Amino acid sequence: MDLLAYVAQVLIIILAPLAVGLALGVDRKITARMQNRRGPPVVQPFYDIGKLLAKRPLLLNSFQVVFAGAALLFQAAALALFVAGGDLLVAFFVSGTGAVCLVMGAFSARSPYSYVGGQRELVAILAYEPVLFLAILAIGLEGSFLVSDIGGGLLYSLPLVLLTLVPVLVILLEKSPFDVPTAHQEIMSGPYVEYSGPYLAIAEVARWFQLAFVFGLVTLFFWSSDPVVSIAGKLALAFVVLFVTIVIDNITARLTRGRMVRFMLTAGVGLVAINLLLLFVVRQGVF
Repeated sequence: MDLLAYVAQVLIIILAPLAVGLALGVDRKITARMQNRRGPPVVQPFYDIGKLLAKRPLLLNSFQVVFAGAALLFQAAALALFVAGGDLLVAFFVSGTGAVCLVMGAFSARSPYSYVGGQRELVAILAYEPVLFLAILAIGLEGSFLVSDIGGGLLYSLPLVLLTLVPVLVILLEKSPFDVPTAHQEIMSGPYVEYSGPYLAIAEVARWFQLAFVFGLVTLFFWSSDPVVSIAGKLALAFVVLFVTIVIDNITARLTRGRMVRFMLTAGVGLVAINLLLLFVVRQGVF
């Protein structure tokens, strides 16, 4: 691989979480318009990160720093593996380790609110990780587990798998009906409640990297031989999925933890299984 390709990969790794921050700003703007409000500026997430970085660091214990930094490193490593064309399964497990680090950071604080937030985050991980794992397995079985070897056609062969990534993103974006960990009307901030200042900024940026990895999986479903069309199509598909999550957020109310897990482990797993079954039946020549 030449130097230009390495530079391009580094730029993507840097720009991808920034694009997620911009998407979160667009999300807030669209949500405000749907609710007949003006809403914050699109770059508000970057203002928030800058303000947090400027605050005086406050900690309950040093483990919070360790786990926040570990979450950021693992999520960044997962995105780097994806961008470099590495193994999707390895990237999945690395990202999952980063998610668990955030929970451990919540449990490290001797606070009942942080502990409850950590418990709810674990429930959310139990809900979306199996579905995300099966979606990656389906992608690997249809194409390849190596991102660099995945070609086109996933949108046509695995449409239900793409659909399962929508509720996964609803959970990761902390939207209704699956905003159980943060539960804004109940336990504000959830696992982040005892983080403040630059350490809260680190945890939030780690979430941006995690979202960039999952949105990267979404972009795999579109491919074109024309590089310009391919990039435009991938961005358009990612925006469509984001818009669907925004609509779901604005027309639903929060479900209980049990209902969230049951829905993800039945509807999510079921959709992946149906898609693979139909694909097998069609390829066997039954239809």
